[in-house]
Amino acid sequence: MRWNVSPRPGSRPPGLAAPAMPERPIRIARIVRLALAALPLLAGGAATPLLAAPTAAAPSPPPSIGQPGTAAPRRAIGLADALAAAWQRHPAARALSARLDAFAAREDAAASLLAESPSLAASNRSDKLNRNAGVAEWDVSLALPLWLPGYQSRTLALVESERDAFAALVDQARWRLAGEVREAYWLARLAENERIVANRRAEDAARLSEDVRRRVAAGELAPMDLNQARGAEQAALAAQADGEARAHRARRAFSALTGLGALPEESAARESAVSTPAPAPAVPSTASVPLAADDAGFDAPLDEREAAHPALSPLVRAIEAARSRLALARGNVRDAPELTVGVRRERDSFDGPWLNSATVGVRIPLSTGARNRPRIAAASAELTEAEASLPLERARLAAEQDASAREVEQSAVALARAEQRLALAVETQREYARAFQLGNIDLPQRLRIEFDRFDAELAAARARIEAARAVARHNQSLGLLP
Repeated sequence: MRWNVSPRPGSRPPGLAAPAMPERPIRIARIVRLALAALPLLAGGAATPLLAAPTAAAPSPPPSIGQPGTAAPRRAIGLADALAAAWQRHPAARALSARLDAFAAREDAAASLLAESPSLAASNRSDKLNRNAGVAEWDVSLALPLWLPGYQSRTLALVESERDAFAALVDQARWRLAGEVREAYWLARLAENERIVANRRAEDAARLSEDVRRRVAAGELAPMDLNQARGAEQAALAAQADGEARAHRARRAFSALTGLGALPEESAARESAVSTPAPAPAVPSTASVPLAADDAGFDAPLDEREAAHPALSPLVRAIEAARSRLALARGNVRDAPELTVGVRRERDSFDGPWLNSATVGVRIPLSTGARNRPRIAAASAELTEAEASLPLERARLAAEQDASAREVEQSAVALARAEQRLALAVETQREYARAFQLGNIDLPQRLRIEFDRFDAELAAARARIEAARAVARHNQSLGLLP
């Protein structure tokens, strides 16, 4: 006798063999009852696992949980697009133009002919308060602050070094934002996968509960079995609600960070594990940057790749800026002198003629320790702090790169083990489902096997996301953007 049943949505994928009939003799009535009881399973079927078992008989996995579709009419949005969207919302990006204008204004001021803004002075002298004999004098002068030799070049060098330090801080802010986008995306993708697995579990639990209800009505199972099946269904529904809440929170966090309404496809967000750092821009020589001697292994000069890393570049630039600031404090030991030019118009009495004359004067401020010592001490302390921070950050970065590289290796091993566990769990669940339909096992054993299958499916989904996230973290430690 042959049953032709059309599969409904969510049924067992085609290609799975129908349960084999036992070899022991069974009565015809028993065969009919078992076939009628098996109809819901054949029509509804067990849910297709998240990751297909790596066997020849297993069907191809569905592209529902983070898997890309076959058709790609246009370029999928990736993490690079998410980072670009998040950077447009970042305060540093919004203020970048104004900051650059400020540095340009400082450079123009340092490159001008005058050290400071000129000043205009006017004065009047008369004897109206005593003799009132008509004595009068008018003075109008213009004071021009001048650059002393070397003062202007040191000021320009300080402005240039501080602008480079600011540019390095902007690159570091973008790099740190890339790390936040990566973490937010993979956390959202993990929560989304767990949500879909929970939905599959709830659907399968509902189908099993309905099957048990029919068999209890037919007298094949005890009423207590229906209570157990409904309890398992309620547990699956509770897990489904929890997964929905966590997935929604993760999606909202990613949307708040990037402004995107949907998660990028997992295929577009995956990164290569063999990426190498991008060519670094030209940086000043760091061979002369002193490092702490007690940091063994990290007291050597930085190479060009290390100096261009977003985590180290701001410290290198900060050292250069601190050195420029110290050179300015030690070299520019006095305020700018002033050249004063003026015109004087005077008379001796009411009847006397007005006489005109020109005046030229120079004002030279003196150098004192009260002015210079605080500036030199502050610049020296800043330089010492910057030099001490560099080897510590260098050691921390090396540890992070080593740990992230090990995570990439171990996550690949964990993914392979999780996929093998899933393949075994799927095969076991399939055989136990047949045995349950034939009455060879009880319901508690069937529920335990179903739980093990979904736990293996969830573990495989997590391992796949963790492997991709480990690669992203390693690229982040190398200073690479998505």
